Order: sequence, then structure tokens, then C-alpha cells
Amino acid sequence: MSNAWPSGIHEFRARVVELIVTGKIEQAVRLLSKHYGVREPKIRVGTVKRHRKVLACYVEKERQIYLSNSSFMTDPFVVLHEFYHHIRASGVGKSRQVESRADLFAVDFLRDFISWKRATGERV
Repeated sequence: MSNAWPSGIHEFRARVVELIVTGKIEQAVRLLSKHYGVREPKIRVGTVKRHRKVLACYVEKERQIYLSNSSFMTDPFVVLHEFYHHIRASGVGKSRQVESRADLFAVDFLRDFISWKRATGERV
């Protein structure tokens, strides 16, 4: 994939996913935060009381995304799903905070990543 930063929204989403899958979660979160005009959330590997059985969760009071284990640091669906909760908690477009909307947010990024990879002839 090219080193050039993408210019359109679809390319932006693809680049964010690429950063996550290549282990550059801090860069991805920085880009997302800048794009959506929110403060960067902290990322931590660990669990939160009352949420020990989930893959990840966002704690609004701490502005922190908790990933239950380090393998989720490179899982774009999990990271983007939790980042969606961060956006919503930050008041950007806040209405009902529904899990399915967080899933759709992540899926949009993944769909653009797959399309971009195919367009460049790279394997997904």
C-alpha cells in the first residue's frame, strides 16, 4: 500500500484500518481523534470490573478504551467499535448510544479497507 496519506473519506478509513492491523494503534487513534474533533482516548490492555467477559469496553469517566488482551490492539473492528463509543461520549452527534451503530461504524471502515486493498491489487 502506498505511503501517501489518503485524501477522501474512503481512503481515510482504509488508512486507519491499515494502521491498526499493522500495530500502529496510537497513530490510528490520533488520526481518528483529529478527524472527529475529539480528544484522544487512552488505550489500555486489561479489564474493568463488571465488564470482565467482554472483548473491550470504553469507560467514559476515564476517556479510556480497555482491550481485554493485547491481540485486540490489531483488531480494527474492536478498536473502531470502542472508538465510536468515545466519539459519542465526547458529544459529537450524540443521541442514542446503540451497539449496532458502533458495529456499523466499524464495518464502514473495514468495507473501505477491503475495497481499497482490492483496488490496489493487494490481498486482503
